[in-house]
Amino acid sequence: MKMKLWKKVLAAVTAGVLCVGSVGVTDLQGVLESAGTMLTASAEEGTYGNLSYGVTNAGEIEITGCNMGVTSVEIPAEIDRKPVTSIGNNAFRDCTSLTEVKIPDSVINIGDYAFYGCTSLTGITIPDGVTSVGFQTFSGCISLKEIAIPDSVKSIENNAFYGCASLTEVVIPNSVTRIYSGAFYKCTSLIEMTIPDSVTYIGECAFCGCTNLKKIVVPDSITSIGGSTFYGCTSLTEITIPDSVTNIWSSTFRGCSSLTEITIPDSVTSIGDSAFYGCTSLTEVTIPDGVTNIEGFVFTNTPWLIAKQEENPLVIINGTLIDGTTCTGSVTIPDSVTSIAGGAFDSCTGLTAITIPESVTSIGDSAFYRCTGLTEIAIPESVTSIGNYAFDSCTNLTKITIPDSITSISDYAFRGCTGLKTITIPESVTTVGENAFSGCTGLTEITIPDSVTSIGDHAFDGCTGLKTITIPESVTSIGNGTFDNCNNLIIRGYTGSFAETYAREHNIRFADVNATYTCGDLDGSDNIDSTDIFYTMLYIANVAVGNDGGLTAEQIAAADVDGNGTVDSTDSFYIMYYVALHGAGHNTSWEEVLAK
Repeated sequence: MKMKLWKKVLAAVTAGVLCVGSVGVTDLQGVLESAGTMLTASAEEGTYGNLSYGVTNAGEIEITGCNMGVTSVEIPAEIDRKPVTSIGNNAFRDCTSLTEVKIPDSVINIGDYAFYGCTSLTGITIPDGVTSVGFQTFSGCISLKEIAIPDSVKSIENNAFYGCASLTEVVIPNSVTRIYSGAFYKCTSLIEMTIPDSVTYIGECAFCGCTNLKKIVVPDSITSIGGSTFYGCTSLTEITIPDSVTNIWSSTFRGCSSLTEITIPDSVTSIGDSAFYGCTSLTEVTIPDGVTNIEGFVFTNTPWLIAKQEENPLVIINGTLIDGTTCTGSVTIPDSVTSIAGGAFDSCTGLTAITIPESVTSIGDSAFYRCTGLTEIAIPESVTSIGNYAFDSCTNLTKITIPDSITSISDYAFRGCTGLKTITIPESVTTVGENAFSGCTGLTEITIPDSVTSIGDHAFDGCTGLKTITIPESVTSIGNGTFDNCNNLIIRGYTGSFAETYAREHNIRFADVNATYTCGDLDGSDNIDSTDIFYTMLYIANVAVGNDGGLTAEQIAAADVDGNGTVDSTDSFYIMYYVALHGAGHNTSWEEVLAK
C-alpha cells in the first residue's frame, strides 16, 4: 500500500512538472506541498470495498484510491466510525470505467487530479462543505455533462475542468472569488457562461478554446481580464467589458472569429499584444482616449484594421502608431506619434526609408521585423527603449544610429542584419541582450563601451566576419554561446579581466589591449625576416583549409600589416616586400611599404 501511495505522490509531481508551462511555478509548488501533505496524512491505511484510504493525523479518513475497473462508487460518510472528509490527490485518476460517484456531505476537500482522466464519468455532485475545486481535479473528464458547484466553493483552481468537452452548463455560485488559469480550457460544449459579481479574478486562458461559447457576462467586479482568457472562442458573438477593467492583457480575444464589435470602456488604459488578433469578423471598435498603451499586433487580421489602412497606411490611435505594414518607399512618421507599437512595420518589405520624430519615446517588439528594403535608420535621442526583435532580419540595413538614451540592446534586436558593417554602442548601454547581433555576418569589429556589464547568450553567435571585439573590465558576465561560429575572432581586453577568463575557457584567442608588438615581427625576434614570412604563409594555408592558424592573438595582430582585420596573401606580400627592401639595403618604413 505504501508503494501505491508513493506512486501517487510521484504521479502528482510529474504531472505538475508537465503542466508548469501553463500554470506557473507557484502552482507547481502547491502540487508539491499537497503531495507532501497526502504522504504524511496517511498514518494508517486500509480498504473499504473498492476503495483504499488513509487515516489522517486528525483521525479523519482520506480516500486515496480505488480499483481501476470499477464503474460506480459510493463513498461512505464514515469508515470505522471515523468521518470521511477528504478525497486525496489522484484518488480516482485515470479510472476510465468510472461513470458515477456519490460523495457524502462529510467531504470538505477534493484533492488535485482527484478525477483526472475519468473519461466515462458523466455527472458528479460536489458536497456543500467543499471550498475549492482543486488543481486539474476533473481535467480530461470528456464525458462529464453537468456539475453542480456548491455555494461553499471559493475558488476554481488551475485546469480544474480542462478538456471537459461534453460539459454544456456550469453554474458558478456567488461564493467563488477566483477562477484560475485554464479552469474551463477546451470545454467545447459550453454555450453560455455567467460569471457572478463575487469573482474578482479570471486567470490566463480560463476559457481558451471554448469553441461553442456564444455569450459570456463579465461582472463589474473584474478589474483585469487575463492573457488569452477567451483565445479561440470562435463562436463568441458578444461580450461586454465592464467599466471596472483597466487592462486587457495579451491575446485575450485572439481568434474570436465571430466577434463583430467591441467597445472598450473609458477605464481601460492598456491593451496587450495580439488582444484581438485574428478576429476576422470584427468591423467596429471603439477605443477611448484614455488608452495610452497599445502593444503589438492588437488588431492584426481584422476587417477593422484593413478599413483603417485604406483610410491612411499609417494607422495611429491615441499617439501610438499601430500599423504601417502597407507603406512603401520613404515614410515620415508625424510628430503626433509618441510610440511605435510592436509589429507596426512587420515584414513591410516595400519600406526603404523611415524618419522617426523626436516625439517618439519607444519602439516596440518586432516593430521593423524583416523590413528587408530598409537600408539605414536614425533613432532619435527621445527614444528610451527598443523592443525585442525590433530590427530582426533587416538584411539590407547597413547603418543604424543608436542614441545615448538607450540603456539596453534588447534580445534579438538586430539579429540577422547581414548588411550591417559597423555598429556603435553608446556609453549609456549597460546590457547587450540575448542574440542581439547574432547572424550579423557583415560585422568585422566591435568595441563594447565601459558602461556595459553583461553580454547575453548568443549575442554575437554566427557573426562569421567578426575578427575583433574589445571588451572592457566592466563586463562581468558573458552568456552561453555568445561567440559561437565566430571562428576567426580575437577578444581584446585586459589581463586578469573576466573577458580574458572567458576567452581562455572557450578557446578563443585573447589579446591584451595594452600589449605592444612590432608590425611584421611574428616571432618577437626584433628582426623581420624569412621566419616571419614562413609563419604568415603557414597561417594563411591552415586557415584556408579550415584548420587553426597556430598563431597567438598578438602574432595575428603583427601579421595583419595592412590593418584590415584579416591576415591574407596581401599581408604576406607586404612582409616579403619589406624583407626584400631591407635585404637590399633600403631602410624603408612600413608606411612607405604600405603606400606603394
